[in-house]
Amino acid sequence: MKLKALLIALIAILLVGTLVACDNNGDDEDVVITVASRLGQDIPADIFFREQVEIFNEMDNGITVEMNNIVPEAEYLDMLRTSFAIGEPPSVFIEYGGTRVRDYLEAGALVNLQPYFQENPNWYNLFAPAMFDGLRFDGFDGIWGVPFQAYLVVLYYNTEMFAEQGLTPPTTWDELMDVSQAFMDAGISPFQVGARDAWRLGHLHSAIVLRSLGADSVDRLADRTLAYDSPEMIQTFQLISDMLDRGFLGVDVLDHDYNTERAAFTAGQVPMRWDGSWFIMEIFGTEVYDRTGVTQFPIINPQHAGVNKGGASDMWFVSSMGQTEEQIAASIEFLMFITSEEYFIGTNEIAAALYPAVFTPSAATPPNPLLDATAGIANASTALFTDLQTMDPEAHMLDTVRNALQGLAMGNTAEETAADIVRRMEITN
Repeated sequence: MKLKALLIALIAILLVGTLVACDNNGDDEDVVITVASRLGQDIPADIFFREQVEIFNEMDNGITVEMNNIVPEAEYLDMLRTSFAIGEPPSVFIEYGGTRVRDYLEAGALVNLQPYFQENPNWYNLFAPAMFDGLRFDGFDGIWGVPFQAYLVVLYYNTEMFAEQGLTPPTTWDELMDVSQAFMDAGISPFQVGARDAWRLGHLHSAIVLRSLGADSVDRLADRTLAYDSPEMIQTFQLISDMLDRGFLGVDVLDHDYNTERAAFTAGQVPMRWDGSWFIMEIFGTEVYDRTGVTQFPIINPQHAGVNKGGASDMWFVSSMGQTEEQIAASIEFLMFITSEEYFIGTNEIAAALYPAVFTPSAATPPNPLLDATAGIANASTALFTDLQTMDPEAHMLDTVRNALQGLAMGNTAEETAADIVRRMEITN
């Protein structure tokens, strides 16, 4: 909680600077706000976002948005933590909700958006109610962010490679193991995982836990009634360890990142990869799309067949730290623009995906069978959860678990991985 204490002290110091800034703010100058996100890739959705920011900047609204788009997740999250620690956070930023931003909230560094939703009910009603779950916090009345994207983790497969081997896409974990072994026997690596990006094994593990232990595993892990070194959790680590030992996840996985993993699939070098539904908009309109199929993440325990990894993902937050009243007002105006029905309709026309907003697609929206199939899986789900550690009371747990999972790729056993997580928890606490 050192970060929270530092943030509280910084807010008290920066309040003086904020008041001075208000007095010196010239009426003829644009209000400048900084916006931080990971939307810097050359893919349709990210390009659309950056184009819309430029359109916003060209409006005669007295606001200038300065973008800071950092694509690698670890680098982006490190930037956010550092910016808050030194008292210079962005005016608006993307995060994932849950307890990952609770330290900022407890330090009084976030703007409560509920009054703005109340003033603009059409804005609030645009979103599916469940998409606000990660934006409400026990002990803090209000809504502390705006949902921007939604996703579902599914299994993508190369239809041509499956047809060549006479194989059927797997729907259960046992089938996945059989299919993977069949590809190995044919001299083809089933996956090429980019485990250098720690979130790749993190997403795999979250999906395994949800599909094997069910929806209540999230709360049980958070309140510690389900221990990370329990037999149930060790078994989830063992499933990943077995895949690594059998060579199913590829070669030198820690030397590969998300980009090289994706490239191996799109180049037809491997037949499968798990990923979020955002991958559909990354390949839409390409020949890769035409040879890609999608199915649910394999069922592990039939009792939990309806529990999937997904839900609201990227969410916008407004910082109050070091921001003038004019900057906060400008940040809200920007958010209303970038999360409007018009924005979602526009991006849906060129990069259809799962969205937290409910809207009617325009006639210009092209057919998208992969997205339709993914939406069908999502709609059939009985529960959707994002990363297991999002609701953990300790903000470090996401990094703690992901870093420990990388140890599996270094040869650690499932038991050693569990012990490593517990050890890191004890040190941090």
